[in-house]
This record gives sequence, C-alpha cells and structure tokens, in this order.
Amino acid sequence: MSDPDLGALTALRRLRHVETDAARRDIGDALARETALAERDGAVRRELDAARQLTGDFDREAFIAWFRQKLTERAQLADATREAEANTAAARTTLARRRVAETAAEEALATAITAREAVVARREQVMLEDVSRALKRASVRNQKSGDVPD
Repeated sequence: MSDPDLGALTALRRLRHVETDAARRDIGDALARETALAERDGAVRRELDAARQLTGDFDREAFIAWFRQKLTERAQLADATREAEANTAAARTTLARRRVAETAAEEALATAITAREAVVARREQVMLEDVSRALKRASVRNQKSGDVPD
C-alpha cells in the first residue's frame, strides 16, 4: 500500500483493534473481580448462617465480637461490590465505544480501498480506450494506404 492515506487508515484500524482487545481484557478483569467479591460475600454469609445455628456452651462475648467483625466484613464487601459493579459498567461502556471506533476505522479503510480501486479501474478503462482508439486510427491509416498488417 503505497497510498499514505491507506497506510494511515490501516494503522488506525490496527490501533482501534488493539484498544478494543484491551477493553475486552478490562471488562474480563472487572467481571472476575465482581465474581470474586460475590464468592467471598457468599462464604461470609454461609459462615454467619452456620454461626447462627450454633448451640451449646461458648464464649458469648467472643462470638459477638466475631459476629460484628463478619458483619463489618460483609458491609465492606458490599461497598467493594458496588465499586466493582460501577467499574464493570464503565468497562462495558468503554468496550462499546471501542467497538464503535474500531468499526468506524474498518469502514473508513474499506471505503478508501473501494475508492482507490475505482480510481485504478477508471485509469485502466481510460488506457484501454486510448489503446483502442490508437489501434482504430492505425487500422484506418493502413486501409487508406493499402498496407495490410501481418
């Protein structure tokens, strides 16, 4: 591709593709973080549910301190989960924008290639018409002069 515009558009398309791939990785990371937080919250919830079922003799003050600590941990997990959900939403938006930008770059490149091919086809057609006219003129001259081509 010697055409600088096509080279620039090709580079832009590649860049947009790289950005889209990075956005896909970012959303994967964000979803993995959400999943990890949800799993941790589920584990803490199950611990709390199991602790509520305890019976018998145990240190009530130690249990209350542990229970408060787990409730605090669940509250922190809830905050982290909300933040992770917001990050995931932002990553989704970024990915959507990157996809649009990549598609636009691909379309611009395809349009430029089509336009270039049309210009080349027109040039070839003009050359063929010029050759055809030159051959007709030569044929008419040969007929007038009585020369017969070999």
